Amino acid sequence: MIGQTALNLVVAAYILAVLNGGFWHRLLDIFAHSLREAALFSLAIFALTVLTLELLAPGRLQRPVAAVLILVSAGAHYYERTFGVLIDREMVRNVFETTVTESRHLMTTGAVVSILLTGVLPAALVFWPRVIRVKQWHHLWRWPLGVALSFAVLVGGLFADFKTFSAVLRERKDLMASYQPGATIAALTRYAKQQLKAEAGVLRPIATDAARGPLLAAADKPVLLVLFAGETARAQNFGLDGYERQTTPELAARDVINFPDVSSCGTSTAVSLPCMFSGLGQAKYSRDTFLAQENLLDVLARTGFAIHWVDNNTGDQHIAARTGWGRVDATLDPEACAIECTDEVFLPLIEQTLDTITQDTVLVLHMIGNHGPAYHLRYPRERAVFTPDCQTAEFSECAVEEIVNAYDNAILETDDVLSRTIDILSAGDRALSAMLFLSDHGESLGEGGLYLHAAPMFMAPETQTKVPMVLWLGEEFRQAMGLDAACLRDAAARPASQDNLFHSVLGLLNVTTTARDPDLDLTQGCQERRDS
Repeated sequence: MIGQTALNLVVAAYILAVLNGGFWHRLLDIFAHSLREAALFSLAIFALTVLTLELLAPGRLQRPVAAVLILVSAGAHYYERTFGVLIDREMVRNVFETTVTESRHLMTTGAVVSILLTGVLPAALVFWPRVIRVKQWHHLWRWPLGVALSFAVLVGGLFADFKTFSAVLRERKDLMASYQPGATIAALTRYAKQQLKAEAGVLRPIATDAARGPLLAAADKPVLLVLFAGETARAQNFGLDGYERQTTPELAARDVINFPDVSSCGTSTAVSLPCMFSGLGQAKYSRDTFLAQENLLDVLARTGFAIHWVDNNTGDQHIAARTGWGRVDATLDPEACAIECTDEVFLPLIEQTLDTITQDTVLVLHMIGNHGPAYHLRYPRERAVFTPDCQTAEFSECAVEEIVNAYDNAILETDDVLSRTIDILSAGDRALSAMLFLSDHGESLGEGGLYLHAAPMFMAPETQTKVPMVLWLGEEFRQAMGLDAACLRDAAARPASQDNLFHSVLGLLNVTTTARDPDLDLTQGCQERRDS
């Protein structure tokens, strides 16, 4: 038998002591100079954990809620310990918007065993002892008293050295971002509030003055822009960007314009992808604002472009909500889809589009690219150049060098797909063709103990925020749109970001609108003969 208060104390102690390794690591680093401050702050956080249980789990809700909090904390603890990821609102969004295939790669044997031992088993044990409960009318004073006492200890601990603790909370946001279950509860709350707010919004049109420019209107063939939304390709491992390995040999052999210094809007697909299509820019971007207004695809559709979004990843992130989108058809290339479809599956689709094109078209292809942790599934086994390569999503079974080899082989696959796309477009004579590739975010490959991506931007390393970007222009396209290739190469040498995509695509396609910012249009000043 155990009392209600005692059970809360035991559960809080277990969660804090066992399922908060990242929190303790940061706490002891911050307060290495003072055991007293570390103890006071720890007492306050213990009281916060008890307060959470008291607030969320009164009466007979106690054991179910306690079990859920243990499970949530165990899952968050495993993924932080294994990959260095923290749970915030965008990570929660990634969880809810992922696919079964993607989530399967994260539920490895190691993850299942760890969560069973540290989460499922302790959660089950919560239901084992008989809880001594006070009579019904006693809850009228017992519940508010428990809340008040735990709150008092929390406040007392913090105010014992408020000047120091307030500075730590302000400057070291990663500390509480690693605290469980608090960080996950806060992230879920923020995600739910944002979703509810977004559903109630009214769509705001943008670039209502958008029109076909004189060169686009005068083109003697339909225009085709193949826009690759890359996945998890980081600039540091991209051969064109100076990587010590040549991971982009085919692109290097073609007449492409490479942008070696490009920053992403975020560190996850759920942020970067809608941000770069929104036209808002990183400074003004928020999920609410994005969902409340039109984006690049809406503007292009209004000016007469056929818009096709085809996905080999986790979906369109609501970017193509009004223009429509679909997933790759595995029958296009059964060999490329033997296990999971590699991005080679796009090539027959590009050929079909080119053979049947009758109007100006933007084909957006959302790649699987370097999506981790199963990098080995992103390229055909027989084309693995860098070996030995990690052949599992269980990183603990591979050396860092093997993980990097698999990642680099996936970059080689992207290089192959992009270069073969250029060849297909070059050989076609039914359209004025161009190709643009821009990755959504980067990836950590063990640097500083971090793996994968989606680190909060305040602590994200450059490996997650520096991305490759490549432009190819068909000669007929370049002439028809009046673009100076040498000038574009000069522009590419300057720092850029995903903020440039919206405005540069409008400039590239000769779509005129006051919504196009010349300062963000990478083609600005590179027009040989056209109105701005």
